[in-house]
Amino acid sequence: MNSYLRTIPDRLPPCSRAADGLTPGVMRVLLNIWLLLLVFVTPSVALAAPPAPVTGVVSRIVVEGNERIEDASVLATVSLHVGSRLTSSAVRRDLKAIYATGFFDDVQVELRDAEDGGQVLAFVVDEKPAVRDVRIEGNKKVDEEDIDEVIDIRSFTVLNDAELKRNTDRIRDLYVDKGFFLVGVNPKVVPVGNDQVEVVFEIDENRKVIVQRVDFSGNDHVASSKIKRFIQTKEGGIAPWLTSKGTFKHQQLDDDIQTIRYVFLEEGFVDAQVDAPKVYLSPDKRYIFVSIHITEGPLYTVKSLDTRGDFVPEEGLTKEAVLDVISGRMVVDVQEEQWREAVGKNQRPAALEQEGIHLDPGEAFKLSTLQSVVQSITDLYADKGYAFANVVPLPYTDPATETVDVVFEIDKGEKMRIGRINITGNDPTLDKVIRRELLVSEGDLYHGTKIRASRVRLMRLGYFDEVNISTPRGDGPNVLDLNISVSEQPTGSLSFGLGYSNLERLVVTGNVSKNNFLGMGYVMSVAVNWSRLRRQFNASFFDPYFLDTRWTLKVDGYNVTQAFQLNEYQRGGSIGVGRYLDRRDDVRVNLEYTIEDVGLTSLDPFKKRMLGGDLYRNGLTSSLGLNFSVDKRNNRIQATRGVYFSAAAELAGGFRIDDERVLSLLGGDFNFVETRANLRIYQPILPNTDRVVFRLNSTVGRVWSTDGRVIPYIHRFRAGGINSVRGYNWFSLGPTIRSLSTQSSLGVAEADDPIRADDKLIVGGTETWINNIEIQADIVPQAGIAAVVFFDAGNAFGDPWGNGHLNVQDLRLSYGAGIRWQSPMGPLRFEYGIPIQPLEGERKSVFDFSIGSFF
Repeated sequence: MNSYLRTIPDRLPPCSRAADGLTPGVMRVLLNIWLLLLVFVTPSVALAAPPAPVTGVVSRIVVEGNERIEDASVLATVSLHVGSRLTSSAVRRDLKAIYATGFFDDVQVELRDAEDGGQVLAFVVDEKPAVRDVRIEGNKKVDEEDIDEVIDIRSFTVLNDAELKRNTDRIRDLYVDKGFFLVGVNPKVVPVGNDQVEVVFEIDENRKVIVQRVDFSGNDHVASSKIKRFIQTKEGGIAPWLTSKGTFKHQQLDDDIQTIRYVFLEEGFVDAQVDAPKVYLSPDKRYIFVSIHITEGPLYTVKSLDTRGDFVPEEGLTKEAVLDVISGRMVVDVQEEQWREAVGKNQRPAALEQEGIHLDPGEAFKLSTLQSVVQSITDLYADKGYAFANVVPLPYTDPATETVDVVFEIDKGEKMRIGRINITGNDPTLDKVIRRELLVSEGDLYHGTKIRASRVRLMRLGYFDEVNISTPRGDGPNVLDLNISVSEQPTGSLSFGLGYSNLERLVVTGNVSKNNFLGMGYVMSVAVNWSRLRRQFNASFFDPYFLDTRWTLKVDGYNVTQAFQLNEYQRGGSIGVGRYLDRRDDVRVNLEYTIEDVGLTSLDPFKKRMLGGDLYRNGLTSSLGLNFSVDKRNNRIQATRGVYFSAAAELAGGFRIDDERVLSLLGGDFNFVETRANLRIYQPILPNTDRVVFRLNSTVGRVWSTDGRVIPYIHRFRAGGINSVRGYNWFSLGPTIRSLSTQSSLGVAEADDPIRADDKLIVGGTETWINNIEIQADIVPQAGIAAVVFFDAGNAFGDPWGNGHLNVQDLRLSYGAGIRWQSPMGPLRFEYGIPIQPLEGERKSVFDFSIGSFF
């Protein structure tokens, strides 16, 4: 076997050996000098690459000396391959490539004769030692777990200098992100025998460097406090070690320069210049001071507005229409009406979130207004199918007059159509549940407003944490696919819980509910509520698109016994069918039939005889009701904005047609008509966030007899309790009559003594008005925990004979606070109410617990 160096002289061409009269001995001396020069020119490898005259064909390439590094990993860096012609430059290039991997201390190359007359190219390597362990030393302020997350050197891998440097930089960057600007990281390689080493990162943390102050100069018209609200570099404040405030980062400071420029553009200073920030380190190396100089320039006002580019008059895309959008005259006609058609007026597009977005000559230049107008023009074109319309605002400033002329350059692009609609992430929700919420179909022209509105409709279902819609190129020209990616959120609960309230004491609850049952949008629930005063069982099923039509189906069953004032029972069920009346499926009419057995138990003889036995009578109720509802909430389950309204009328039994006869249309033992109306309003209090929400719930109702008899107690309106007027006991509010019989807190008669003083007996009213006002604020959003403060006003009105009507002066008032938790068991409410001007015998406060949403 000959080494590559020893074979070179024998391979020189014959004409080179005695060229120009040189003897072979002289030639060998010159060749040795040439090879020595090559060795010194390429110190990164142990042996020099061959000189250019070398020829030959590679028959095989082998790697020798490697124990832990696979042959394939080495050969992957080599450009030569079987069949390649050998040249000195190619061999030198491959030697450097193998050495540059960082896994080897030495790399040599040998050429060996192959049986087929070619050459075997052998790379002989000397591996670096293996890493036995990686240790961190000196870290006190940063957890070792955090450091382990950023380093990727692992035990039993080959030491690599490049990886060692990269991991050192990662540790340093981690410390800098946490405010340790002066950290020192020293990597050490400690041999431990058996060709193994330990890698030790020695860390000198030094003190955390805090941004003590950020100063601005030259900002004569924009307050420093306003600039500081938008930049990422924050002053440390009183306790910087408790938060991330005060952490200094070079990248953030670089980004802040552009942010400051935007702040001044927003204020109308179009020519504002922001100098490079100056950063000073305090002598004790604990604090950083940042100074930024700003040249404001003149305050510009808008002089003129114009537009040019692509117009399509036959589609309404005229220059005049665009100018109307710019001035704000066309917002309602173009965008808002389309948005109302899609999702309702309570859900507005981003461009309309701020009322009156427009540009007018003479007004101060504002960057946000300019951007909103650009979006409005883009939407105007996108709703005609021009998905890639490009609107570029071109401001032309005149420093002499301190005015700016704005020209909007429009390139409409090509008209696009919707190709395939692809839905991903919907497990278990079926595709059809998502598709029926979309306002566009395959083959439709692209319509930007409807696509954004479709996303809003999907979000308000309450089934998804996130909905993303993208429009990549589809098959064929001028076709965009609609890719809808959803992230499912839990829509069901299986719960068992214990609660406590002042009145009921221990409350046991069980609940199984699913708002997207079987992934088909069905709403199903079964609930049990058990306490010393209440035994309640409910089961319900609702199909919002019965048989994939615009009809709805609802079935309910219940069995309730309770003893808050009297011992009463209700057991029965209902079935209802509804129909959506609008394209958005927000307006619905519903016809519902209910049959139930209702009445009272444990009545004393005096109550059985009251009002001729009509007030506390039992019987079968058979009723038919018509309900009309309008739902404009952003989320049907956890609304934070929007409006809900419903109005209902219900007929039980029939009508009296003369003194002797009653026309019974529905059967049953009771004949009456009941009407109800409910209004709910949800409105965020803080801009750009739904974390603090104002909520209003107002319900009015009236019931009257159609046969001339007294409305029975079981069907009268009663107020008070956690689902009515909080701060009062359940059903403790409403009209009363004098009674010789008293009632215990458990609803059991204590006496029937005609000589005792008379007491007031709560009998319920024929009219009611309940108002609940809340402000709810998220306190731990990740856990679904919110705080609520409330003010309630309500009562029931009208005596048993139908006299007396709703009176604002008779409303009972209360206030209080509570905690709401969207727990895995379902929505839980813990509320503490305080009555305003409580009457004698009423509690001074009531704590109550409930499972389920209020409104």
